[in-house]
Amino acid sequence: MLLSIIGVLAVIFGLICWLGQSLAVLHLPTAVKFGVFEPEKDVDKGMWLIERFSMGIMDILLLWTLPAAGLLMVLENPYWMIIALISGGIYIYFPGEFILTRIILKKHGLKIGSDSAVKTAYIFGIIWMIFGFIMIYLSVNELLALLR
Repeated sequence: MLLSIIGVLAVIFGLICWLGQSLAVLHLPTAVKFGVFEPEKDVDKGMWLIERFSMGIMDILLLWTLPAAGLLMVLENPYWMIIALISGGIYIYFPGEFILTRIILKKHGLKIGSDSAVKTAYIFGIIWMIFGFIMIYLSVNELLALLR
């Protein structure tokens, strides 16, 4: 039961992340309208370009893993453990790097977005990091149980 609940939440929060990044790369006006990406005027140009394109494209390629792991958990497919380990690492790294980058750039006087958008991004970043740790913890526990 607990794995199913966590799986459903992983699908929801993972899709929010993946779809938001996909919109930012593929249809910016919609991403800005929904508040999942900053308008160009609110962010330093270099950071905006890096986040929209290089990081955004890589995020599209990688961030599907959390909703996939969550779906496999709900379906009780044993491969969820492998995808959960992978997605856990990605979802710890991605928001951690995102948050640290903003803290450092802000200290150096660069525009990192509106206060409300940055706060929202930090909150979601922490949620995604928590999911990363939970997914790693659960998959390691399940894999160790299989070895016993």
